[in-house]
Amino acid sequence: MKKILATLAAVVFSTSTYAADLSQVSIGISGNYGLYGADGKEENYTHTGTLERTTKKDGAAFLATYASIFAEYSVNDQVSIGLSFTPDAIETPQNVNSGEGGDDTTDIKVKAEFEELTTLYVLAKSDIGVYGKFGVSTMNIDVTSENAGTYSDPGSNTGIELALGYEHEAGDSVSVRAELAYHDFDDVSANNGITDKNEITITNMRGATGRISLVKSF
Repeated sequence: MKKILATLAAVVFSTSTYAADLSQVSIGISGNYGLYGADGKEENYTHTGTLERTTKKDGAAFLATYASIFAEYSVNDQVSIGLSFTPDAIETPQNVNSGEGGDDTTDIKVKAEFEELTTLYVLAKSDIGVYGKFGVSTMNIDVTSENAGTYSDPGSNTGIELALGYEHEAGDSVSVRAELAYHDFDDVSANNGITDKNEITITNMRGATGRISLVKSF
């Protein structure tokens, strides 16, 4: 999926393909404040591969603040195609399962980082500045743990983004945007790769983000 996004982005922003001049290009930076949640299930197996215990935690949520950058190509006055990228990882809180190690006293600790969040989107704007966005997102998920072996990384994950916002022209080709976005990602799973393994499955990965952006048009 990431290769597809990269290819589409290269086509969209290729000046040789579209003969675009700078008047059709905008760049920007966003500050994001997000609430993200998911349902989690941990399955603990014995060394013979028998499922010994299942632990579920539904509706787990966390807050995250992060910056993102983006570039847009204006098809016309109402429609733009954009690509946003989050350079820093979005880190979940660490989950601690007390006394679930092999000796029944050691704590198992697991957390995840969402890296290289990238979204290719279409933005449609009205004459009064209200706009809507639809995007396809991809990110890498990196799982780290303590006292539980080494979890295999789920790898890349895809999802969608829907957003509604308002753009105010501040002058000198600079605009300010405020928007609310909804995110929905595919389910993922990972295990720690040992005989008496632990397997974690995450479902219903969703989120809502408030976003303020500065946009510079050329």
